[in-house]
Amino acid sequence: MYETSSGLVPQTDMFDLHRLNPRGAKTRASNPQRASLRRPPKAVLFGVVLAVSAVTISAYADVGQLAARLAKLRAEVEQLSADLSAKSSESNDTLRSLARQRSELELEVRREETRLQKVSAAIAKQKAEIAEQKEKGQQVVPLLSSVVADVRKQVSASMPFRKDERLAALDKIEEQHKSGLLSATRALSRVWGFVEDELRLTRENGLYKQTVTVDGAPRLAEVARLGMVMMFYRTDDDRVGHAVHENGDWSYEEILDDKQKRAVLDLFTTFKKQVRVGYFELPNALPSITEGASK
Repeated sequence: MYETSSGLVPQTDMFDLHRLNPRGAKTRASNPQRASLRRPPKAVLFGVVLAVSAVTISAYADVGQLAARLAKLRAEVEQLSADLSAKSSESNDTLRSLARQRSELELEVRREETRLQKVSAAIAKQKAEIAEQKEKGQQVVPLLSSVVADVRKQVSASMPFRKDERLAALDKIEEQHKSGLLSATRALSRVWGFVEDELRLTRENGLYKQTVTVDGAPRLAEVARLGMVMMFYRTDDDRVGHAVHENGDWSYEEILDDKQKRAVLDLFTTFKKQVRVGYFELPNALPSITEGASK
């Protein structure tokens, strides 16, 4: 056994190691004590090298794991950075869209405010005009009432051509004036338009349909109106007649004479052909002079 700083080393092992080195053998022969002192450090160095190698290998393994983890963390960081960039871009796009919408809404609000101002000005102007017309219309109210009464009297006494409809149109004008929908001046203008329609009826001939009273019962019939002086009717079964004014009232009288009946039927046939002007022989359906004078 040989004592060194690292412990006891078997002597046989030391000799076996130095056999492999002739130079070492020569050194041992020349100076055995010095050779014996140099051998132990080599063994220690070998052990240290093995220990360092083991530590280095372990360190390399740890470094490999750290490198793998670092690569993984770097990939996660890059992914998070990409996600953050995408979110940031999306947020910027949203903000720009909201800003654009806000600008559009502000512009629309300004337009609506301008339109509201114009409407308010127009309403104020119209109110002023209505107030002015109302003040002037108060002077027209008595005239309106008188005119409506006269026109209603004339319509009631006229030939029974759609008389109910004509009187209803006149009543509507009067009701709208009373309810405030029409000023007195506008109502008077409407009445004048109604009178013009009545005058036009006196100048026109036409073929119409309306209800007439035959044998005391109402029947839907065709009527041929000649101005507002004569009106003939024809039922579905070719019964014909004319409107008669007697004792201040109008009624319908059937024509039984064959010649007069054929003349009336020919009149309806001609009117259906859109012929309104020509020579026609018709039964006398004019109001009597006595009736006309009595009116």
